[in-house]
Amino acid sequence: MNRVLAAAVAGLFLTTFVAAQNNISSELEALVDTERAFARTATEKGIRDSFLEYFADDAVAFNPAPIVAKDRLRGRPSRPFSEYELRWEPRTGDIAASGELGWLTGPSTFIDHTTPDTKPQHGNYLSVWRRQADGAWRVFIDIGSEPPQPVPFEAGFTRFPFRARYAGGQPKTASAAALLVADKELNAQIAAAGSAEAYAAVTTSASRLHRSGFMPPIGAAAIRSWMKEHAPAMTASTGAADAAHSGDLGYSYGTYDVKAAQAERGAYVRVWQRDAGAKWLVVADVVQKF
Repeated sequence: MNRVLAAAVAGLFLTTFVAAQNNISSELEALVDTERAFARTATEKGIRDSFLEYFADDAVAFNPAPIVAKDRLRGRPSRPFSEYELRWEPRTGDIAASGELGWLTGPSTFIDHTTPDTKPQHGNYLSVWRRQADGAWRVFIDIGSEPPQPVPFEAGFTRFPFRARYAGGQPKTASAAALLVADKELNAQIAAAGSAEAYAAVTTSASRLHRSGFMPPIGAAAIRSWMKEHAPAMTASTGAADAAHSGDLGYSYGTYDVKAAQAERGAYVRVWQRDAGAKWLVVADVVQKF
């Protein structure tokens, strides 16, 4: 390869790399760094104490109705990392244009060193983060699934791919109300048309469905197929929803029931992002069985 061609190729790679890096804003990078710091703190303080440090005071957990997450954490014993080993890494997610709400997901592993069987338990966590009044990021919702094997992600961290993003400037109150309506409409469609068709209408080519016991279906087509096979008869009830000040990102949660050979019920959490046409779309959906 001559020097001119080599320089051109090097320039192309550099431009591509810079473009990829520029796709991650400083605000999103700060959120990712906070998640990584949280994971490091878990290796130093253990699960319970690190969670108490990085969870917001108003963080919610599910039982399946929402409860105060920190109250449940305080009721559990403090265990050193040498006994309960939990590791995780943010691999994708996004942040609202207004910079105060974001979500992250990635692989996790848990090892219970207090038992003879120390085989790693694989996980796929999802966390919803809020920026606090002092500027610090803290977890508002943390929920995970248990896939049968490690979940693959692109190396490093990549911003969640989403088509033309909403920039309509609808006020937060109106955006949150619109998201609440979208969640209720999805649940109504699940009951009326079935979960497969209902989810197909509000998911993207990169949307994620996290369910314990399964590798996550990615994309509208895969989610539709999974729902048709595993949860065709399903009902869900909206609990709450909220949106960022910029109206482009939000979350909802509620309860669900699946009518199958083995009935299943629990809590769901959905992360939504809004496209340029102001349509709310589900980009991540996780359930916790009870």
